[in-house]
Amino acid sequence: METENNAWSGITASLNALQDQTLTSVLADSLLGYDGNYVIQAPASAYTTLCAYFPLIETVVQDQTGKHFRLNLEPSVPMGTDSVTMRMQLGASNLTEAILNPEAIVAVPSYLLRFVPFVGSAPILIATALRQAFYFASRHSGASQLYPISGSEVTIDVQSILTMLGGSISRAKFFRIFKSGQMDWFVTRAEAAHQFVDGKIRRLPNTYFYQGQVLTPGDADDLGAWLLKNGFDNDPLGTLDAALRGPRSEIFRFPYRLPARGEPSGAAQVRSVRQVVSQLLNQRRLEPALSALCDRLSGHLIRPESFLAVPWYWFKNVLPELGDDLGMLYLMAKNCCYIDWARGQDRDRFWVAGGLESLQAWIGSETLPKRIPHERKSRRGRPRNEEISPESQYTRDWRESNRDLAGQYLLRTATRKNDAASDWQLRVFDVHLTARDETLRQALAAFLHSLPEPLNEESLSVFAENSLFQSLMLAQSKAHPSRLCHFETLVNEGLCQNETLDGAAICHFDTLADALNCYFETLVTAGICQFDTIIKILIKIKNSLLITENSRPTKSPDGRQDPESQADGETELMDGWDFEDLTREVNPVISKSISDQKLELAFVSWLIQASLSPGVRSPLNLAVSRCLETRMPASQPSQRLARTMPTDLRNALRVSIHRLESGQSGRYAFGGEIGRDLIELMQGAEDLATQKRLARRLLDGIS
Repeated sequence: METENNAWSGITASLNALQDQTLTSVLADSLLGYDGNYVIQAPASAYTTLCAYFPLIETVVQDQTGKHFRLNLEPSVPMGTDSVTMRMQLGASNLTEAILNPEAIVAVPSYLLRFVPFVGSAPILIATALRQAFYFASRHSGASQLYPISGSEVTIDVQSILTMLGGSISRAKFFRIFKSGQMDWFVTRAEAAHQFVDGKIRRLPNTYFYQGQVLTPGDADDLGAWLLKNGFDNDPLGTLDAALRGPRSEIFRFPYRLPARGEPSGAAQVRSVRQVVSQLLNQRRLEPALSALCDRLSGHLIRPESFLAVPWYWFKNVLPELGDDLGMLYLMAKNCCYIDWARGQDRDRFWVAGGLESLQAWIGSETLPKRIPHERKSRRGRPRNEEISPESQYTRDWRESNRDLAGQYLLRTATRKNDAASDWQLRVFDVHLTARDETLRQALAAFLHSLPEPLNEESLSVFAENSLFQSLMLAQSKAHPSRLCHFETLVNEGLCQNETLDGAAICHFDTLADALNCYFETLVTAGICQFDTIIKILIKIKNSLLITENSRPTKSPDGRQDPESQADGETELMDGWDFEDLTREVNPVISKSISDQKLELAFVSWLIQASLSPGVRSPLNLAVSRCLETRMPASQPSQRLARTMPTDLRNALRVSIHRLESGQSGRYAFGGEIGRDLIELMQGAEDLATQKRLARRLLDGIS
């Protein structure tokens, strides 16, 4: 090794003789070594520079030593970690969050909603989906691509767009909107392109170009009128600067600009701020100073960074129930509310000037705003007639269901008179679960609050901590959507191997499958949910609701459970147990070691579990070895049995053996709380003969 170090001295001397200060500096910051080849281990700051000198260094090394040279990057993190990627798994703190999934949101541009009175609700929903597609396509560029740039090109699957909107817009309606020109405000269609495929001319999919930040027809007219009114003809730069420094409410009308009466929405020309200024000046190209002010004014008026964050859940589940018009009206009203984090105040109510007439102009419908119910029902008018024809009853039920659905998100809370018309005060509600998902949430809450027998917290804890358990349960929920199967069936079908789970986990797997079948089979049959949905929700809440302090064992730093962390008295057997008699066939030294470490309770729990396990031949030997190796008790059922009086356990075993001999099986043979623990520990034994043999073996072992 000394020879190699001397060789490095000669190599570095030759490199320093070149009088390259950069090379000399990076060599001084690097570590020189030898492992059969000459190695330079450089930090990240010097590694890039040394790569440029690699051919030179390799030539010097080979000329002086005849060996190869290698350049390594010095790791910046400890071995076994990755400094580039980090694996994250989505979780939830409650059931509503697990179903709603608030992390997945759709960013609806706030200014885009101002187009609704001019083009309708369906084109704006499609434009929102297209913007989201642009966002996903450009998110790799980071913060510079928070909103799409004019001219960007992405390939969009039409069915994916329709799926995002929850199927509220059909495929035929989607293409009809494009053909009618309602999307010309946002995208333009390019000329058709063709290519040769196998000697034939094939037309390529249509290409659309995003228009960029354009104004609504009304806002473009208002901007032009404001500029002319404030001296644009005499001082264009000063007028644009004044518009940039002033509030937007002096130029635009809020909350939404309505089209003028008799004005056709599709006849206006698509215009941006730059195009409005160009038309006023009658110039096609603007000078640099005017161009810069137009760009800044466009951002000031349109606010491209202002978005309304709506959960994906709303688009996929709520929008199909509300319909595109009522759903868009909800988004427009939601955009008028805000959350004041500076003062801790929320505004979920706002006044609509003009009331009904304004809402009708917002959404372009005369009947839809009338579906918004009032917070307090009016008692004026004729009394309700209960005896009506079936046709009238159908119409009444349809109207009431529509009003109830609208009232879940929009509610009229007050009315006030003004000079022209009546103003409405609307209350806007946050996104919440649909009736179907609320039924699922309540069922899951009841399931977790009172676990059906024989399922217990230990089974849920094993499911929460075992990733293979979760993957297998999720895979079989997709393979068997109508009913979950036992582990043995999955092995026979080739979905897993016997070695996938150990014996204890298999018992918990079958127990959880039976419990889910029993509790949720009605909901699955009714089409309210699927088993894979339930499994995914359980996986999301595994760290918050499934693993509790009672089910998670307290462990010492070496990974074993700390007996001293248990509650007082839990490490000692009850008075009825005779530890010396139970260990009469055990080596006295070993028995004393168990007593000195206060592991009597752990020993008895392992003895009970081993006696009731069909695959164990010598329960006593297994109990001794597991007790001393793990220094922790066995499963929860065996611990509960070890904490009972031995006389009660013996009597329960005698009764169960008598019932098994008379032909009873399952829960009928094992009654009471002790019986539930016994049948849970004997899940691996299905036939009566084996169950009777195991029960008798335990009775003999503790007698």
